[in-house]
Amino acid sequence: MRTIFVMIIAVTSLAGCSTTRGILDGSGTVLEGVAKDLRSAGDMLGR
Repeated sequence: MRTIFVMIIAVTSLAGCSTTRGILDGSGTVLEGVAKDLRSAGDMLGR
């Protein structure tokens, strides 16, 4: 229970300074790059 409370406080404080948004944007960019690479590899193997 205490861990959840600490996590809520941490997320709230990070969201206040827009750090969470930056982390999520960066993660999304990385995942898009990985997906693009996997699609390219699939196209190469499919031909």
